[in-house]
Amino acid sequence: MRRSIIAASLVLTTSMPVLAQNLDALRDGLNTLPASLLMQNRGDLAYFIDVQALHRLGANNPDLRPYLRLMLGTDINALESLSRTDPAEWQERSGIALDELRFMMGYGVPPNVVNLWGLADEAATVEMMTALEARGFESAGAAGVIGNGEPMRIDPQQRDPSDPWRTRIGAAQFASAKGTSVVQAQTPQEALLVSSNQPALGENQIFATALAGLEQSVGDNWILQAAVISPVFGLGGIEPALVLSPSADMDETRQTIEEQMAALGKGIPPYLGGIIADVQGESTGISIALAYANCETAQVAADLISTRWSEMAGEAAQGEMTSNTVESQNGLCATTLSVFIESDNLELNPAYRTVLDAYFRRQPGILQIGES
Repeated sequence: MRRSIIAASLVLTTSMPVLAQNLDALRDGLNTLPASLLMQNRGDLAYFIDVQALHRLGANNPDLRPYLRLMLGTDINALESLSRTDPAEWQERSGIALDELRFMMGYGVPPNVVNLWGLADEAATVEMMTALEARGFESAGAAGVIGNGEPMRIDPQQRDPSDPWRTRIGAAQFASAKGTSVVQAQTPQEALLVSSNQPALGENQIFATALAGLEQSVGDNWILQAAVISPVFGLGGIEPALVLSPSADMDETRQTIEEQMAALGKGIPPYLGGIIADVQGESTGISIALAYANCETAQVAADLISTRWSEMAGEAAQGEMTSNTVESQNGLCATTLSVFIESDNLELNPAYRTVLDAYFRRQPGILQIGES
C-alpha cells in the first residue's frame, strides 16, 4: 500500500542529483530520434529499451525471463528474435555481439516501423554494417543504405522468428549507419531519411526538461525501458470494445460509456510531452517526468498526479511515492512522480503497466489531461 508522499521543488542549477545509472543511454537514444516525430498524432512517440540493463536483471537467475517485462506499442524485431534465440545464433544473424548493443529505440505502426540499434561506438557501427553485407545485404539504391530484398514484399518463405532482419511476414529490412547507431527500416527511403543530418528529438527543450526531471527522480536506479510521450497520451477515448461487442448489454454499455465520458473530463493540466520510465533498483518502480511551461503549473500537476495515483492505481501498484518539480535551465519545468513498490516478481512491473495499459486500452488514465 501507499506509504508516503514527499513534495519538493528542485532547481537544477543549484542541486547535485544522484544520476540514474544509465541515463546516458536514454539520452543517446533520444538523440537518435528525428524531432519530426513530434508532428505525429500519437501519444506514444517512441520506446526505449536498455538491453544491457534488461540482461543484468536476470544475471543471477537463469530461469528469469526479462523480456516478459517489456511493454511496447511498436515492433522491435531485434528483441523479439533475441527473446527466443540462442545468443550465439542471434549474434550471427544480427551482425553484432550482444555486449556491444547498448539500447534499442523503436517507433511507428506496422508496416511503417523504424528501429535504432544503439551500439558501443562508431567502430561497432562499421562492424555491424560490414557483417550485414557479409550476410548478403546489398546496396539498396540510396546512399549508404543496404538491404536484404524488395521493400514491403510479403515473402512467407523468408519468415524466420530468429532473424531480427526479417519481419513476421518475411519482408526485407534496410540498414544505414547513424553515428553510433544503425537504423533499421522497412524501405531504403526511410532508412536514408532517419540517418540523415536533421534535428534530434533529444535536442528539443521539452524532452531535455523531461530528462532533467528523470535525473532527479530515478536516482541511482536503472531504467530498463521507457515510453516517450506527447500530449496526445493524455487524451484518452472511449474503449472501442464497449460499442463493438455484439453481445454487450445496452443498458450496461450506456452506463459505462457515460462513466468514461465523465472521467474524461477530469485530469491534470496539459503537458508538453514527457517520459515514463520502468525503473529497477533494490525495488521495482516507475518514474514519470512531464514538461510544463512553468513550475506553478507543474506543482499543480504533481499534486494531482499523486492523488490520482492513490485513487486509480491498483493495490499492486501502490508503494513509496515521491513527487517533485524540477526547474530546467531552458525555462521549462518538469513534474516528476516516482513510485517504488514491494514485489518479488522481476518479470512484471505493475506500476509501469498501470500507466501503459490505460493508454493501450484507450481508457482514462492517471496522466489524463482534463479539468482538476
